[in-house]
Amino acid sequence: MARNSDYDMCKEERKRESFFKVLQRVDFSSENMRALPYDFVRSFSNNELSGKMKIKARWGSSWEVEICKNPRFYFMDKSGWVKFVRDNALGDNEFLTFTHKGKMRFTVNIFKQDGKEMLQPPQSMASMASSKQGRFSTTPLATTITAESNEGVNYRRKLNFGKKKAEESQYSKRTEKVFSARRDSAGASSSSVAEFTTFIKKSYLIFMRVPKSVQTIHMPKRRTIFKIHHPNMKKSWNVVYLVADRGASFSGGWQRLAQEYPLAVGDTCKFSFIKQRELILFVSKP
Repeated sequence: MARNSDYDMCKEERKRESFFKVLQRVDFSSENMRALPYDFVRSFSNNELSGKMKIKARWGSSWEVEICKNPRFYFMDKSGWVKFVRDNALGDNEFLTFTHKGKMRFTVNIFKQDGKEMLQPPQSMASMASSKQGRFSTTPLATTITAESNEGVNYRRKLNFGKKKAEESQYSKRTEKVFSARRDSAGASSSSVAEFTTFIKKSYLIFMRVPKSVQTIHMPKRRTIFKIHHPNMKKSWNVVYLVADRGASFSGGWQRLAQEYPLAVGDTCKFSFIKQRELILFVSKP
């Protein structure tokens, strides 16, 4: 009996090194978002990680992104990453998978918020290619665009799409500044970026259980007070982290955070460490 070619292809794909990312507008350009997972880079030599990675989309377009390194982890260069994100009109909770094809060449699969895969470039990208006038598209990320000039000088262009869009760009800028200035070595020994995600159910509006994998690697062994920030850095809450035999959870102060943030059943919460006992909470609505 002939083997199923689709099954064989899927089986072969599973053998290749890969990683995924979920894009959020508020931190799409931060080092946290651009980091390469620790378990992933262990499969590559220092020589391979000292050059560029080539990212190719399903429709044939490709982008070259330099690989950089700080004392804790490898990450994608900001200018190349931002160009890739902007060209594809990303930043609205898309799910991306990167699969290594050899010699630092990667295919990227992009899934929109509705679960459908992007199989062709966005209209904005097509119009930019045809006009060749260098105009920026009105994508979700076009409110704040950072580019690299020939002299290597960063400059920022702001497009005025109203007060709400301007506030969102300020959130992104402020959040990234906090990450770069205050993030320390929390969790560096076990992963490239110290963060975890959980989904809000009804009981989590009163207290929130912390995943066991996170407890073991990143969390203290006894009662501790954490400071949790809103991404706009205008609000923060002191929350008690309790450790018990049946598990650990955010308890005292968490209900107030849930009410004031506010959180709702079905929300996706991503916690990113900026200090050993300090987190930023990003929330995605269903």
